[in-house]
Amino acid sequence: MIKYNIFSMKKTVGLVEKIVVIGEKRLTCYAKFDTGALGTSIDYDLAKKIKLKPTGKNVIIKSASVNKGVKRPVVIVKLKIKDKTFKTKATLSDRSHSKQKVLVGRNIIFNNFIIDISKTNKSPRSDDIK
Repeated sequence: MIKYNIFSMKKTVGLVEKIVVIGEKRLTCYAKFDTGALGTSIDYDLAKKIKLKPTGKNVIIKSASVNKGVKRPVVIVKLKIKDKTFKTKATLSDRSHSKQKVLVGRNIIFNNFIIDISKTNKSPRSDDIK
């Protein structure tokens, strides 16, 4: 019987990694990996640049800062991370305050990646963790 170590199948990523976001167009950008986020989120302006179209569905996102939740539109997007492509649903949000225009949540992290903050890519905001 062959035994597989689940950790050997997972790729290691840092807190911030360079990824490719694919819609009708492709764009390389930095993404933040967030184990506290259930789903993936993409900045409105980035979604426009790569011509992502909302599905017409919305989801309610709850957070510690918003009691009632916020309604966000959903898009279907492909993300290329560490030579593997993921097709997923993502919400659109205003990430203009952040250098990382994509937030990768547990819907992609789970069973695919291990996050090692010592391997964080040197994006403009990665110095914040040191």
